[in-house]
Amino acid sequence: MCRTGLSIAALLALALPTSAHAAEPYEGAWVTSPKHCSDKADGPNSLTVIDLKVDLNGKPMPMVEQYEHHCVIDSKSTSASDTTLKATCYEFWDDYKKKVNGTKETIKLSVVSKDQLKINGKQYRRCPEKAAKSTKR
Repeated sequence: MCRTGLSIAALLALALPTSAHAAEPYEGAWVTSPKHCSDKADGPNSLTVIDLKVDLNGKPMPMVEQYEHHCVIDSKSTSASDTTLKATCYEFWDDYKKKVNGTKETIKLSVVSKDQLKINGKQYRRCPEKAAKSTKR
């Protein structure tokens, strides 16, 4: 079992632009509970990082990252404040690196405000920049 899921999402949160500088309003670090912004436990929580330019081996890659759920965005379509992502997702980071055991998923993002986002109908809040930075290991 690969236990780097939270660490990867937390590290991605550090590299993200602030909401004022994000290319898309849904890019950033999102949580269902504010305590997850600075949660240092290596275990499941709601931290979800959406970044359209994750640097993987010098190549920008659009991804949605959660604990043990790593999704590469294959395509996106936007209508008003709703964006639908088609992605290939992997439970473990090692599976992503080997490109095995991926599943196709559709992720619906609905921007409520600059600090609120619905992901597949579930309400998330943007992590404040300082809280997201405190997740660094």
